[in-house]
Amino acid sequence: MFFEELSDAYQNEEFAVEAFKEFRVRTGITCKKCNCTQHYWLKPKQQFQCKECRFRTTLRSGTVLEGSKLPIHYFFIALHLLIKKGNALTVDELQENTHHKYYEPIWELLRKLKVYIRENEQKTTLLIFSEVAEEYFEKKIADKELVKV
Repeated sequence: MFFEELSDAYQNEEFAVEAFKEFRVRTGITCKKCNCTQHYWLKPKQQFQCKECRFRTTLRSGTVLEGSKLPIHYFFIALHLLIKKGNALTVDELQENTHHKYYEPIWELLRKLKVYIRENEQKTTLLIFSEVAEEYFEKKIADKELVKV
């Protein structure tokens, strides 16, 4: 799968939110209040809610995107480039691919992602990412090609 084919799919924020939600579900969500791992999605609030204590968790909470105001699709672009280029990915390359104006938020995202991948099981994280990307983004590309025909 080539990045050029995925670039349009990766730029769609709504699609990226759905894919990131699936990524969160597959990696597991733990309630900050009671440590329960059973959650359900509240669509109107765009949050996960604990089945035990009903504590709500935002989509970004407890992830590398926590506290960031960057679009979620940047996460997928950055992870894809990290898989493609390994640890050699630079901030300038990520900034060029996201078309983000400011250097500092992109630098922070890339730093957090590299630390996250290093501290967690890299193969598991990248495998889950690959599954989610394949499932969601390839479907989008296929749907786009069907419309063209």
